[in-house]
Amino acid sequence: MKLTLKLLTLALMTALLVVPVMAQEDEQAATATSTEAAGSDEELDDEWLNTVWTQVDDMVKEEEHKLQETVTVAGVRGAEAEDSILDRLYYKGAKRYPSQDKLNKAIETLREALAATPRGENAPMQKYFIAQCYEKLGRTSDARTYYGHVTKDHPNTTWSKKAQADLDRLTTQ
Repeated sequence: MKLTLKLLTLALMTALLVVPVMAQEDEQAATATSTEAAGSDEELDDEWLNTVWTQVDDMVKEEEHKLQETVTVAGVRGAEAEDSILDRLYYKGAKRYPSQDKLNKAIETLREALAATPRGENAPMQKYFIAQCYEKLGRTSDARTYYGHVTKDHPNTTWSKKAQADLDRLTTQ
C-alpha cells in the first residue's frame, strides 16, 4: 500500500513538472515562428533598400542630372534651388529609408523620364521602379497599375517577370 502511494505521488509530481515544461516549449516554438516571420519582413526591407531603392535612387539622380544640364544651359540654378527637405531621409532601426517626399520625387522624376521616352530601353525598369515606390508609399492600387503596365507593355523582359511576381504577391495579401 505504501509503495503504491509512493508511486502515485511520484507519478503526480512528474506530471506536474512535465506539463509546464511542455507548455513552455510550445510557447517558445510560437515565439520562434513569430520571430522568423518578423525576420523575413526585415530581410525583405533590407533587400529592397539594398537593391531596388539603390537602383531607383541612381536612376532618379541620373534623370535629375540630365535635367540639371538642361536647366543650367538655360541659365537657371535648378538643383541648387530645390528644397533641401527632399533630400532628408528617415531612420528606422538604424537604417536609412527614403522619406515619402523622396519617394514622391522619385515617382515624379521617373514619370517625366518615361513621358520623354515612352518606348525607350529603360521604360520597363522605370515603370517597375514607379510601382515599387507606390508600393512603399502604401498606394497598392497605383503599384498594381504600374506592375500591370510592365507585364502588358514589356512581356519578354526580366522586369515583366519581376512585376508579375509582385502582382501575384499583392493579390495574395
